[in-house]
Amino acid sequence: MFNIWLTCYLPLGTIVLVLSESAGGSQLSPENSLVWGPGLRADVVLPARYFYVQAVDTEGKRFTASPGENAFQVKITAPEEQFTRVGVQILDRKDGSFIVRYRMYASYKNLKIEVQAKDKHIDKSPYFLKGPVYHENCDCPQEDSSAWMEEMSCPQAIPQIQRDLSHFPMVDPDKIAKEIPQRFGQRQSLCHYTINDNKVYIKTHGEHVGFRIFMDAILLSLSRKVKMPDVEFFVNLGDWPLEKKKSSQDIHPIFSWCGSNDSKDIVMPTYDLTDSVLETMGRVSLDMMSVQANTGPPWEEKNSTAIWRGRDSRKERLELVKMSRKHPEIIDAAFTNFFFFKHDESLYGPIVKHISFFDFFKAKNIAKEGQTFARNNLMGDHIFCYYFKLFQEYAKLQVNEPKVRDGMEKVEQPDDDLFPCSCHRKKVKEEL
Repeated sequence: MFNIWLTCYLPLGTIVLVLSESAGGSQLSPENSLVWGPGLRADVVLPARYFYVQAVDTEGKRFTASPGENAFQVKITAPEEQFTRVGVQILDRKDGSFIVRYRMYASYKNLKIEVQAKDKHIDKSPYFLKGPVYHENCDCPQEDSSAWMEEMSCPQAIPQIQRDLSHFPMVDPDKIAKEIPQRFGQRQSLCHYTINDNKVYIKTHGEHVGFRIFMDAILLSLSRKVKMPDVEFFVNLGDWPLEKKKSSQDIHPIFSWCGSNDSKDIVMPTYDLTDSVLETMGRVSLDMMSVQANTGPPWEEKNSTAIWRGRDSRKERLELVKMSRKHPEIIDAAFTNFFFFKHDESLYGPIVKHISFFDFFKAKNIAKEGQTFARNNLMGDHIFCYYFKLFQEYAKLQVNEPKVRDGMEKVEQPDDDLFPCSCHRKKVKEEL
């Protein structure tokens, strides 16, 4: 059950979380508790910034369960401003640690972050972020990509990217601009992108190209944060990988939100994960941070049955449901809809209703593996690092200059009518 107790909301930018003592009776120590994370650095620009709080007791031991009815307070203010337009949330991860996340709706010269327990500051609180501190829609890219990656703590290499790109020792933008649309353009849904001078251009191929909005969004968000390399590439908008040639000769580099052991598509974070990062604390309620605060019942109350729900978009799913009907004590799998195959109720059982996303965390294996992976790999800064590193490494493979081709249109940055931002990094630095 999701338990996050809020006693009240103070003025925007302040939130109070009420905690209780741990089951063992340990006393929370403000002096010993810890605070860390990327949200304490001004240069780490994310849709929703975040940092961690770890509860520690008076003996210096970290809490391993929610610490009780002691008060944690987080207050974020802009010292030079009368009002601070920042939304704040605290998420209890039920293991003695908390995620504090905040979304800015304006840019500020400086920010002050106070983290307290029992009216005492924790760790090195208050924290001062010396700006400019930009909000998500502020178009102020860092010109030095190496400096940006260092600020974001991006890894020097990502094994998945290295594996995917190893199939393509070189990329000829002129060649793939002709051959990929000829090979896939009529039957598949593709987007042909060029990033030139940090501007995004697109041409679509195929009938169903609505999912381009997710790719547009991450490219525009990245270009607002960092100077992107000039690069030209194709994105597969479908649910399955396209490049399945067994030989490495004459294969085409195609970026996809999916992959398999027998395909050579260049894999990206899924569109729904990407969208949840961009819309954290916005219109999307499920994201990698909120999931960590909704990990289901205590471990001893979880069941050992594997669980699955979904539609019939792959033949393997039909076999999974048939297997579940033979071994219900091991697998709980059922269809929520039929679209691609004929529904034979004698084989696949009745159509069932959708279940809550958080019901999946009743299963031990899903809860343990999913939580660990999300914490270590799927936070917002990880996703931005992955995308940028992917395009950076791919750009190095190009043997010709990428071009803005005939028929391409520019993808415009969103208008922020509520809190307009016309800042520029150099200009703001000079003013400060």
